[in-house]
Amino acid sequence: MKSIARDENQITLIYNSENHVGERTFAHASAIKDKELQAIDIAKTPLTGTQWAELADGLNTDVKGLLSFENVSDDDEIKTADYDENDYIKIIEHRPELLAHPILIHGDAMKQIVNPTEAQEFLGVDSAGLEKKMMHEEPTISSTTKKEHFIEKPGKGDHN
Repeated sequence: MKSIARDENQITLIYNSENHVGERTFAHASAIKDKELQAIDIAKTPLTGTQWAELADGLNTDVKGLLSFENVSDDDEIKTADYDENDYIKIIEHRPELLAHPILIHGDAMKQIVNPTEAQEFLGVDSAGLEKKMMHEEPTISSTTKKEHFIEKPGKGDHN
């Protein structure tokens, strides 16, 4: 049984709102109007150990693979020590800022989002709703105004 709800009509975003990439990914995911967004900000709402294990499994990694120690000072033991899976779950529960990348879930698919624009790509949304064209094809451009709006029509009293 999966502990994180999955539905084709819903996207779930697991992110840290205190992280720039997380904030921008939330904005991109929020812009998708045809799916309901369930956003879980781990800075405010912690996930369970079972949920972290499920995410790691769904992303074909271990819990340590969900973390980034890039901004941890070199003298912090967490950066150099090797822990077991349960220890890494406890670490991310207490230090949500270590989540390496926001995670999007749509149906059974999961993806860690490195660049916020990947959210729309992952969900199959074209930028600005534009029709896809091959690079060598000319874009389809259609006028939003009609010619008759620019043709002067005779007014009252005109005898043309």
